Amino acid sequence: MALNGTTSLTFRLSNPNTGTSLTGIGFTDTLPVGLAVTTPNGLTGTCGGGVIAATAGSGTVSLSAATLAASASCNFAVNVSGVATGMKNNLTSAVASTEGGNGSTASASINVTGPSQQPSQPTDITPIDRDVYYILNQKSGLQADLTSASSGTQVIQQQRSFTNLGQRWVFTKLAGAGGFWQISNQSSGFCFDSSGANVVQNPCAATTTQTQQWTLTAASSGYYTITNRVTTLLVDVPFAAAGASLDETALGASATQSQLWLLRPAYFRGLDNALLEKQEAARASTGLPWWKDGGQQMDVLQILKSHGVNMVRVRPSSVPPYGNASQAGCSGNDSCYAETEAQDLDLAKRTKNLGMSLQLTLLFDGGRSASVPSAWAGHTLAQLQSDIYGYVKAEIMAYRQAGTMPDLVSIGNEVDTGFLGSIGSPTGANFGGFAALQIQAMQAVKDAAADTSMGPAIPAPLTCIHITPAWDLTQFFALANQNNIPYDAICESYYPLFHGPLTQAQANASNPNNQPVEQNVLTAAATSIAKPILILETGEHYESGFQANDPWYPPSQANQSQFLVDLRTVLKGLSNNLAMGFAYWDPAGVNIPKPGGGLFNGDNQPDAIYVWNGLTIFDNADISGTTNVNDPTYSAPLPALDALGMH
Repeated sequence: MALNGTTSLTFRLSNPNTGTSLTGIGFTDTLPVGLAVTTPNGLTGTCGGGVIAATAGSGTVSLSAATLAASASCNFAVNVSGVATGMKNNLTSAVASTEGGNGSTASASINVTGPSQQPSQPTDITPIDRDVYYILNQKSGLQADLTSASSGTQVIQQQRSFTNLGQRWVFTKLAGAGGFWQISNQSSGFCFDSSGANVVQNPCAATTTQTQQWTLTAASSGYYTITNRVTTLLVDVPFAAAGASLDETALGASATQSQLWLLRPAYFRGLDNALLEKQEAARASTGLPWWKDGGQQMDVLQILKSHGVNMVRVRPSSVPPYGNASQAGCSGNDSCYAETEAQDLDLAKRTKNLGMSLQLTLLFDGGRSASVPSAWAGHTLAQLQSDIYGYVKAEIMAYRQAGTMPDLVSIGNEVDTGFLGSIGSPTGANFGGFAALQIQAMQAVKDAAADTSMGPAIPAPLTCIHITPAWDLTQFFALANQNNIPYDAICESYYPLFHGPLTQAQANASNPNNQPVEQNVLTAAATSIAKPILILETGEHYESGFQANDPWYPPSQANQSQFLVDLRTVLKGLSNNLAMGFAYWDPAGVNIPKPGGGLFNGDNQPDAIYVWNGLTIFDNADISGTTNVNDPTYSAPLPALDALGMH
């Protein structure tokens, strides 16, 4: 049992006499030092009408005045916690009765382990094997593309396209020593090859053709140099214009900007894990086992990447402009659940150290983005425009400075539910204030990337606007277009338990609230708006827990996994390759028991983390109704993790 963990202590008494009842049965169990009855004591069961004493917080459990008929038995249990480390050997007094005198004692032992040791945080800045990426040049901001589908033709750079499969490249790790990669085009099926001076595409034979073998060397913020095995030259581009052919040049003292290439997934398989560092701190402080995979405790992000996850979302609530975010003195249902700037910046570094992409959601108040930050209270629209520009630029600059430039930025969380008070909240009749703020924020993203005060300009992150299905996607983004908001992608939350059926077949079977069919909503938006679509938040039950179950995926591990498979199928079916992926909300947010009882959650508590019971994709180990941290399945991945990471 982990230090401050809880386990059940069960007592079984029996009358061995076949013809005689026993009365006045009693015993005392003085717990060894380091064990104590929990608060509450969790008493279950009875014993022959006797009096069971187990005062919460005490070190004693006793039974008195019990009666057992001939050959009868009884059971009762209390919960005890380990308040000091070490092996605890528990020995009861002899059980006594009026008729039989003293009987037997009972004994049991348990080892109380010390505080959790957080596994080392690994560095593995490599792509995910067989994943599909855009290859984006740091100097030009253009992406590797084909001139034609013919063998032997040169690879060039072109303006970004979300629909052109010729700009999508599959990275396959080759077996054997050397760490070489094959890079093949998703459209032509041909591979990156070296002609000695230029990069061309040829039929793939990388296992035998060494000119098709490439080494990836990480730089920062997701950029790599790409070096040919035979020529030892780096992939480069001679000038920044669209249409320029990729060539090969020697490495100087350090890589030039034109020799640096960003690998950005064509399809995000992500998660919102912004609460992770608070969850880790809570777990470490209570001595609970770490998350595990294959029975081994491991860094959570490493587990996720090994199952195919390629993106992590963070949502800092910066102080300022927000006040008391997740700190002592926080108040209300939102701010105590926020993540601090330091927590999320560190999580961003860990994300990039594993070669994963980063999604950054700004202006998150701990629950939404509806409130006005305390530092901006009472400001006019013009003042808010200045506020948001300065804040967003400073945030992006901070992440850039740390070598953790985001791949995708959203300005606000579920902004259709409100954005920076009445001035910025969008409505059908008044979209202008919202648009003005979004335009300023997205300009700040671009300007932060272009700022040369910390080095040469680099390509800006993609941007999206994040809403819920409460506002029809096509209608909302038609207004965004009419108001000239320069966003790159559509981001949406979708949870069946909140938002309705995924497919028409599900709606035909059951749609008790007559909600829109998500597949139809997405299809219409892809056709009408023609922007890539990312489901930025989603989740489904594997067991009953938080919120009501929906009729389409009754709680089970298999159905939770099937939901993610079905969602992927719907997204992949969108026209013009406009599926950008999806992200699961708080997948590792299993219950973390507190030493004094209850869980790490709750308003007005600076350590507050959301209860996502029944919807995580790590196991809560709570079949009995109470999370059992000693169960080997506690914090182990569920099948849904492989469905999330499927590629």
